[in-house]
Amino acid sequence: MKKKILLFFLMLLVFPISKAKAVDLSYQSHVQQKGWMSSVKEGSLSGTTGLGLRMEALKISISNNPYSGSIKYETHVQNYGWMPAKNSGEISGTTGQSLRVEAIKISLTDELSKYYSISYRTHVQQKGWMPWVSDGEISGTTGQRLRIEAIEIKLILKEVDDNGEPTISYSSHNDSGWQNYVLNGEISGTTGQKKKINQIKIKIKNISDNFTYQTYNNVDGWTDQVNNDEISGNQNTGIEAIKINIPESLKDSYDIFYRVHIQTYGWLGWTSNGNPAGSTGLYKNIEALQIKMLPKGSEEININNSNVFMEVNAKINYSSHVQGIGWQNNVSDGQTSGTTGQGKRLEAFKINLESNVSGDIVIQPYVEKKGWLKETKQGEISGTTGLGRRIEAVKIKLTGNISNYYDIYYRTHVAYVDWLSWAKNGEISGALNSNGRIEAIEIKLVSKGIQFTGNTSRTYVNGSWKNNNTNYYDYFGNKATGFKLIDGIKYYFNPEGKLYGKNVQKIIDVSSWQDIIDWETIKKDEDVDAAIIRVGWGTSYNDPCGLDSYFDRNIKEVQRLGIPYGIYIYAYAETTAAAQKEADFVVSKMKQYNMPKGTYVWYDAEIGSISRSTYNTVIPAFINRVKANGYNNVGVYSGVRQLDTTNGNTNTSTIRSYPIWVSQYYKDLQYTGNYKGWQYASDERINGINGNVDVSMFKK
Repeated sequence: MKKKILLFFLMLLVFPISKAKAVDLSYQSHVQQKGWMSSVKEGSLSGTTGLGLRMEALKISISNNPYSGSIKYETHVQNYGWMPAKNSGEISGTTGQSLRVEAIKISLTDELSKYYSISYRTHVQQKGWMPWVSDGEISGTTGQRLRIEAIEIKLILKEVDDNGEPTISYSSHNDSGWQNYVLNGEISGTTGQKKKINQIKIKIKNISDNFTYQTYNNVDGWTDQVNNDEISGNQNTGIEAIKINIPESLKDSYDIFYRVHIQTYGWLGWTSNGNPAGSTGLYKNIEALQIKMLPKGSEEININNSNVFMEVNAKINYSSHVQGIGWQNNVSDGQTSGTTGQGKRLEAFKINLESNVSGDIVIQPYVEKKGWLKETKQGEISGTTGLGRRIEAVKIKLTGNISNYYDIYYRTHVAYVDWLSWAKNGEISGALNSNGRIEAIEIKLVSKGIQFTGNTSRTYVNGSWKNNNTNYYDYFGNKATGFKLIDGIKYYFNPEGKLYGKNVQKIIDVSSWQDIIDWETIKKDEDVDAAIIRVGWGTSYNDPCGLDSYFDRNIKEVQRLGIPYGIYIYAYAETTAAAQKEADFVVSKMKQYNMPKGTYVWYDAEIGSISRSTYNTVIPAFINRVKANGYNNVGVYSGVRQLDTTNGNTNTSTIRSYPIWVSQYYKDLQYTGNYKGWQYASDERINGINGNVDVSMFKK
């Protein structure tokens, strides 16, 4: 037993026990119309401001108090004057009498007053916040009939005898100014008030050598180390991380532990001796911190390195493929990629993300004649090359963990528009439905903790419908004609801009008249949605059917390239037997070339010398024969005069009940019945075909 007592006293000589320990302070006010408000902790506002409501009573409590002594307080109340002093947790003032508290005095007693001062200020009617006072001084007014509306109270640690041992204390600066120094493990700063610490001072007493620390903010990065009790930080921005070094003279006997309370995440874990605490790259301000200096080997602090310091680094770089130039060099973080003032379209781009957290960039371009392409990810080509297609708009977004820390902003330079405003996180940037080419782009990452200052008012321009949705005008005032992609849907307008079809296809029909067709160019150009290929011609009576000399090549090419197709036969049949012979000829070719059962077959009935009654017999015979072989998509091609005039030889209810592909080379279609396709021109030019081509608008 004597050895244990002796050991205890030896420990006291080496590591004296500090009597200055944390004491908890809370208080609660009774407010006009609201009654008792929730209890708040040290430094927080109790009561109201800006509502014109009087404080009527107050309770102040001290807890976790290792000292003798407590707190006492007196209130000056309307009609009563100074009320008797109250002790911790008791009510001072009145309730149910509608009387205002006008002034207050607060003090500490006995041993507690040796280690702490009590500081407080009040918010007074017409005057606002009064100056801080302490230890029994009056805050508020007397004789002026002014109500106290709110109060803030703090415990202030006093300098105490430390027996010459090293002691650590610290003070932080936030929106309320410099706080008083606190000692070894006490909280400096605030929690739950969204007040950032922007400067800090730390001091260790009774050391012979230098003591250094440094802080991080988003303006200066890691600042230079400062010495004992010097200011670290920038008053214009919040501190986000801190490192506190252990002096050489204390390394063998002490550790310095510290942790921080940061915006959004709250208290992080403890770290020690020069390691970083807080975050970088997240733009999350430190709002409070605790620092403890403990003897080596102390088990008071549990260090969890996984929740001490969060660091996010991210950088974006990107390259554009430009008309006449090709791929440009990479640029990064807000720099311009592409060209301006040169009239060159941007055709594709690649975007890369460098980051120490998981996530990706997803890009979706809106391309001339193609609309919204499928989404691509970082490093992949977004857009087209070698097709001469302009990108007209774009959407870019972040996915995965990186999206929790950053927003992605981007803006585009559009021909004849100039730079548009900044879009972000998947919004549209560019010129939709307006034949407007993007010429340049700028992209940047912005931390979610940063207020973006760029203009975001007009991220893209668009066309508009007019005249009861009959005409469409692009952003530049041009009326849409021909096939037009609007919001990803293909429309057809006649040469005067009148709408004729929504969700349509541009389809060509070809035969040996077009000679050798470059189907790869047609596929690559993507201007044509499908082709109808002549299989050959029919027979009037018993003559054999004829095979189009280019059918084999044409059908094999569209099948090889995956171009949608149908077929047609130029019909001559004047008898049921001849029509069935034509049908058998078509079916044999469909089977020979393994055409899908859903392939459309068109019966070209345009011979003027064949009578209406004959056509009304042979057309059903052909269609029924083809359908009998499992090919159910069979229709009739004929001219508008034949289909729609009184004497038209294909103008019967039976024929018009089939799918109709009507021909009329005119700006307006004058057919009154239902139709699937309108062949509106015979003289268009298509890349990959020499000479004129028949072109039709088909409804899907």
